Amino acid sequence: MSKPKLNLQGLVPLSKVQLVNEIVTQMTGNAHFITPTPTLAALTTKSDALSAIISQISLTEQQLEQHNLTQEILVTELDALLTGLMAYVESASGGEETKILSAGMGVRGKPTPPGPMPQVTGLEVKAGDTPGVILLRHDSVKGAKVYERQRSPDPFTNASWVNLDSSTKASSNATDLPSATRCWFRVRAVGSKGPGPWSDPAIKTVP
Repeated sequence: MSKPKLNLQGLVPLSKVQLVNEIVTQMTGNAHFITPTPTLAALTTKSDALSAIISQISLTEQQLEQHNLTQEILVTELDALLTGLMAYVESASGGEETKILSAGMGVRGKPTPPGPMPQVTGLEVKAGDTPGVILLRHDSVKGAKVYERQRSPDPFTNASWVNLDSSTKASSNATDLPSATRCWFRVRAVGSKGPGPWSDPAIKTVP
């Protein structure tokens, strides 16, 4: 025994209106369905109401799109006027902060000269996947141009540290290390005013 289907969940509102129109056309005067329940008139009334709302939504979306475009244009024009007024205030104030503030505008911050590098923190050393490789990770330091790295055999002394390749990243590898040896590692940040202090050392057995 066959059963009818509608697939309503897969239809958008406009498609449902079109479906109602097709069904009403096919069932009007159809001798197989003399007294449809609900009536075809009820279906048509509800479908017409939905169709009207769909049209209104479409018109509203078009209007909203136009309003958004107008808003973008007005914002661009207003920004240009404000930028021009800022230039006037800069000239008329002679660069005096109190005068600029009296115009309702902020004052640009003066660049802070770079200071000495702080100590690198959070140093972690882990064994790499291949012999002679150690993974070094630490917290990044603002203003650092490069990180200098050193290693030392265990136990370390002031004179036992050996330079490794420098790195521009806070996560890097140390390679070509002596396998099966315990090594200490430390890092320091180098900025425009020179290096900061060395990090607290960390130890690991090289794979």
